[in-house]
Parts: sequence; C-alpha cells; structure tokens
Amino acid sequence: MVKESYVRALSADDRHTVARVRDRIAPDATDDAIAAYAARNDWVVLTADDDYLAEDPPHGLLFYDDEHAPSPGAVRDAIRRIDRAYDDSTVIIEWVPGGWI
Repeated sequence: MVKESYVRALSADDRHTVARVRDRIAPDATDDAIAAYAARNDWVVLTADDDYLAEDPPHGLLFYDDEHAPSPGAVRDAIRRIDRAYDDSTVIIEWVPGGWI
C-alpha cells in the first residue's frame, strides 16, 4: 500500500488523478487485478511492491523504495517530470524520485 503522505501530495496536485486500489478495486486486490484495471483504464501504478519489477506490466509503473522513504514532495515532483517526458503512459517504468529531481 502506498503511504498516505504520497497519496495526499499527489491528490493535491490537480495534474494527476489519484485513486487507491482499495477504493477502485478491492482492499485485497491481487497484483493481476491491479494490472488489468490499470491497463484497461490507461493508468500508471505507483508502488513500493517489488513483485512488479519481475514482470513486464501492461501499464505504466512507478516504483519507489519504501526503505529509503523519499519525501512526498520529491515523489510528486519526479512524477510531474516523468509525466512530461512520456507521450505514452503505458511504456513508463521508472524509479521515483530516481534522477527525476
């Protein structure tokens, strides 16, 4: 589950639509269900779940390292830059904040 501080920071930015898996799909949604929903709706998944890194997702993917806990502002700013850099959100596979800040 994405930290609430990241959800708040991204929700406050009117450039992005933010939704929680538990609200859109189910609190116990599987990775496959999340991937299918994201692909169907052309959404990018923000996660700290490294299971996604072993797959070739059919949707955009932004991964953050929960252990190093980047600040919510750094994550938000990186996502803004990533959003501007890609025309097709389905090909996004990036670490945030990574080199994006």
